[in-house]
Amino acid sequence: MTSETLSAVKRKLSISWDDQQTDLRVADVIDATTAWLNSRLGFPAAHSYSSADGEPWPLFLNACLYEWSNALDAFADSYAAEIRSCRSVVLADQQPTDDGGGA
Repeated sequence: MTSETLSAVKRKLSISWDDQQTDLRVADVIDATTAWLNSRLGFPAAHSYSSADGEPWPLFLNACLYEWSNALDAFADSYAAEIRSCRSVVLADQQPTDDGGGA
């Protein structure tokens, strides 16, 4: 987890104070959400989210918001269409591309 990710998740959760216990709880939320979302979107288990992810990034931030409230199951129901859409994008990006130099 990067400091960018921690800061973005804290902003999403409206956490404006610095406190070690709170940061540890946010880190737990990020870890749990990352593992959960990676398995659903098709990212490798070691993938860490960042703004460079494009469409999955806001989905990750919203999932963190739900996990903060222990409601990731409600997130899955509310965002099912977005999860499917992002999964399609992620899996398409992982497909090998034809460089046109085939035989």
